This record gives sequence, C-alpha cells and structure tokens, in this order.
Amino acid sequence: MIPFKKSILFGCLLLVINLGLTAHSGWSQSSPLIACDAGLARWSDLSFSAENILAAVDVHVHLGSLPETEVQTALPASPRGVPVQSSSPRVYSLSLNKSVDPIFRPVVTSSNRVWFDPQTGMVLGRIRLRRGKDDFQKKYRFTEQGVFRHRKEPKNKKEATLSPEQWTDTKDTFYPYDPDHLGCAYITERSVLIYLVSAAALTPNAESQSLCVFGLRRLHRVSLRAQGIHSLKVNYIEKDQQTETRQKGTVEALKIAIETRPMESSLNDSEDFSILGLHKDIAIFIDPISGRPLQISGYIPGVGKTDLKLNEVRVGRGSREKSQAHENSESVKKRSD
Repeated sequence: MIPFKKSILFGCLLLVINLGLTAHSGWSQSSPLIACDAGLARWSDLSFSAENILAAVDVHVHLGSLPETEVQTALPASPRGVPVQSSSPRVYSLSLNKSVDPIFRPVVTSSNRVWFDPQTGMVLGRIRLRRGKDDFQKKYRFTEQGVFRHRKEPKNKKEATLSPEQWTDTKDTFYPYDPDHLGCAYITERSVLIYLVSAAALTPNAESQSLCVFGLRRLHRVSLRAQGIHSLKVNYIEKDQQTETRQKGTVEALKIAIETRPMESSLNDSEDFSILGLHKDIAIFIDPISGRPLQISGYIPGVGKTDLKLNEVRVGRGSREKSQAHENSESVKKRSD
C-alpha cells in the first residue's frame, strides 16, 4: 500500500500529466497546472474563524484517506451515467464543517464531505447537510456524464426536529454535462480547492490555472490566479502528535484569487459560485514555505466582508514535518507582546 504522503505527491503529478494530455480548445491554453508537492499539504486539520458585529463564523476542515469500498456504500446509486471510479484502492476524503451564528437569528450549521481520486483529482461523490435554516441532506454521485443528486428534507416542523434519516420529503435529480465538449480533463468540487491550493507549488509569478468545478447544480470555470505577496498577521496554534506551538506575528503570504464564471448548462437558472459561504472576491492566502492556508477571504451574504483566519493546524509526524515547522516559525517575524 502506498503511504498517504507519497500517494498525494503521485496523485498531484499524475493530475498534471492528465491535464496536459487531455486539454481541449475550451481549456485554458496557459502552461499545464503547476506540480504539487506532498510536503506543501502536510496538514490533516485546519480550523478558521471570523467575527464581526453581524455574525461569528467557525470552519473546520479535515483531510484523510480511506478504502474506496467504504465510499461506495456511503453514496447513492445513479440511474444515469457511468459512475466515476477511483484508480486507486484508497481515496481522499475532505470534510468541512461550518457554523454561522448571526445576531438575533438561530445558529446555522452545515457539513460537506467529498471523496476524490488521488491520481486524477476527479470527485466520486459528496454529502451535504444543513441544520438550523432550510434544513436538507443532499447526497451526490458523480458520473462521467453528470451528477446525480438525492435530496431529503423535513416535510414539516415536527420532522425538522428529527434526524435526516427520518425526513420524508425526497427528490432525485440528475444534472447532465459533457466534459469532452466543455474541455474538462476532470471535474472537481468547491471544497477540494482548499486542498489543491495548499498542495500546488504556487509561486507569485505562476500563470493563471483553469479548473472545472461543480457547484450546487452546474459546472463553473474556476481560475486560480496568483496576486503577489502580502503581509498578513497570524496568530494560530500548530499541533502534531507530540508538540504544540503558537505561531504569532507577520507572514509574507501568497494571495491566490479565485475567479469564476458559469459554464454551458441545460439549466436556465443562474448560480453563484461560493466556497465556505463566500460568494465574491474570494481569495486564499497561503504560507509559501509550509503551503498551509492562513486566511480565506470574501463576502458572505448577510455578514459582509469576511476574513476567515487560521486558528489551529494539525500536521503529521516525522523529521520533514518538524523541519518545515521550524522553517515556518523562522519565517514569522516575532513581535513583542
């Protein structure tokens, strides 16, 4: 069995080759997607938060791997299309849990879990759950011809107090697309961008890179655009299995702007692209040395401009991780309390 960190590197490199070989006329004609480095994604957990006079937002991201057989049992069977299959017996799992606590309104919690192929980056499926407002559970199965969605909601207020397994308002929908016609070498998903930005060896002079990303009901063309180095104040805890270190000060962070536009679709309805509830002017600031996301910024409806700042990161064990942690610590300009 290939170790997880080596599998990440292998998957990223194969993804680069796949993009270069299968690009079509609709695809960005810039240089192939920059190579990924397993050392730049040496985190398993990230915690972010933001707060203003309108609301408090907390986000937790977990990255792991598991056997593909476990994924198949969690996802619904699609009545149409050929289901995306992993080229490896193990797949990556990215779980994202978010809580929004607005003033004078109930807390809204949401969770999103997505499984993707470690060698091609293609998404196998995802599960979304929201509680507190317009409750729903949506299970998605990605196929080579589109995405199948099984939606479940509470039928009334009484059912809203029950678990999703007991909700009775259900609906099945299939969202078709033609990846070859659209020039998509693979289809990824919104939350996976956090991993891709962290794992890619991005530089301030990197050319804009184009991806095909499935949102809620349709595909979007997403560009990752490097926008230079910015001084960023940080204050977070770095953990491994043995130590706990506070990183506090100023980091020269690389800003990656996420620019989007909807792709051709049979749907008549428009759809705004979002990550973590951020709907426009989305940017991810990463530490060029460790590759970890330090801040995710944008606008949240009803909340306004939001900077989700890193509170805590959990990294792996080993001398390489310790060396990188030391280098990252050195890159932070300590300031007196």
